[in-house]
Amino acid sequence: MSRSMLLTLSFSLSFLISTLSGQEANPLKIQADSLLQAGDVAECIPLYRQVLDSEPENQSTSYNLACAYALSWKRDSAFHFLNLALERDTSVRALTDPDLLGLTADERWAAIEDAQVAKVEAKYGAYPNQELARELWRMSMKDQAYYYHIKVAEKKIGRGSPVVWALWDLKEKLNEENVRRLEEIIAEHGWPKESEVKGSAAQAAFLIIQHADLEKQKKYVGLLKAACEQGEADWSGYALMYDRIEMREGRPQLYGSQVRFNKDSQQYEPHEILDPEYVNKRRKEVGLGPIEDYLSRWDIKWDVEQRE
Repeated sequence: MSRSMLLTLSFSLSFLISTLSGQEANPLKIQADSLLQAGDVAECIPLYRQVLDSEPENQSTSYNLACAYALSWKRDSAFHFLNLALERDTSVRALTDPDLLGLTADERWAAIEDAQVAKVEAKYGAYPNQELARELWRMSMKDQAYYYHIKVAEKKIGRGSPVVWALWDLKEKLNEENVRRLEEIIAEHGWPKESEVKGSAAQAAFLIIQHADLEKQKKYVGLLKAACEQGEADWSGYALMYDRIEMREGRPQLYGSQVRFNKDSQQYEPHEILDPEYVNKRRKEVGLGPIEDYLSRWDIKWDVEQRE
């Protein structure tokens, strides 16, 4: 599969959680976040520790520090700060965070899963198929893993580096493993439903097929559409998969979700969009935000005037 086609929507939770905590940003934390995002993990760790010295209850900092330690394969420290960060957290966001993938092979990860699931179920109700939800969370982690590493490697040593190509090869192997397992799950349970595994786990099925080959996407896009029609899946996921199929078959996309790397300009650009002046109207209909915000993730400027 072409590396330029394997772009993802996800950005690591470690860079998003600070916006969820309601805590005002500390200048040192802003600096540490920037270093982490740039891949300078060793440099960001002492800054996060300084923030915690003055703000020991700052869960956002504890979480990002846990991610930094996990990315450094320092598991003891990662688990210590992750437990601190999740003390009052009642979500399963950490259970799908690719920054933490290296912790999942450790026996302590089961306790993290158990604690978060217990808190979520106490607040929102039980998972009808908790076992399947847990497996899909881990598969989601694998699906999103190493995009951070690829982005850092591209910036530090270049997109043509053998390190970048090796990371893409690793990504393809993980994707293939995920697809094989998901097909077994679909054969046994059907397309994972939100009413059975809830939203984040059901989303994993979309992500995995979105990163599969064209044959698999065409095979399962109908099941995804049917799940959307039954209120069991997110229409925005269907829109992205539809775009990817259209792009791969040489047709313009509808929702502007697919981005490619132009080797001549050495810049990212959106794949051709049908009637681009109406793209935001179509995106809004399926729950997607403005295309200019989306494309800014790849430093792409969008200046096509929009119509209703």
